[in-house]
Amino acid sequence: MKENLFRLYRKRAGYSQKEVAAALSVTTAAVSSWEVGRYIPDPQNLKALADLFGVTTDMLLGRQQQIEPRPAWQEIKVQPELVPEDEVMIPVVASLRCGFGRSGEAIFKDKKPVPRSYVKRWGDSIVYYEAVGESMSPTITPGDLLVTVPGSIWEDGWIVVVDVNDSDTIKRIYRAEDGGIDLVPDNAKYKPMHLSPDDLMTFNVAVLGHVVKPIGPDL
Repeated sequence: MKENLFRLYRKRAGYSQKEVAAALSVTTAAVSSWEVGRYIPDPQNLKALADLFGVTTDMLLGRQQQIEPRPAWQEIKVQPELVPEDEVMIPVVASLRCGFGRSGEAIFKDKKPVPRSYVKRWGDSIVYYEAVGESMSPTITPGDLLVTVPGSIWEDGWIVVVDVNDSDTIKRIYRAEDGGIDLVPDNAKYKPMHLSPDDLMTFNVAVLGHVVKPIGPDL
């Protein structure tokens, strides 16, 4: 395996070394050794890697022409009919309040590609959510396109899109000691928002989805 070729496909698929190691039940050191060309995975792991990254084993071994690294995923701009077989188009949305477990129609702005491995990992309902505001800077900046899984599932520390009184906001979410929730920005200039159990009953509050890229709960 050529040095850095494995790393290129891993990064294109959006996985960390730790995640690959967990998926294949191997050590992170083993993954690192494959990436620097010290060792070649056995046939079983090689096939598992190819499936995980959405490529062929020949591509991993350098037997097919090596592709050039692409721009950052936020910057990819291609027409649907030109999307490679290892990519799929997903919607770009300005809001998750409509069409994803809420009444009305989703506000679609465009469609852009993601690696097919994203759909295999997080399901075919994923969307690009366009970030606004600076409360999550520098983690998330205005205009970032965030790969987001619609739904109300969340765990402490996840970055979620929350509907608070018919207004979307992106924050980290935590369970509060009083049984409510805390919505915490990454930008220290903004104050956390505490919602007590009474607030949750009174206000219109709903978790609409969680962000998995460019950052996510398990990265």
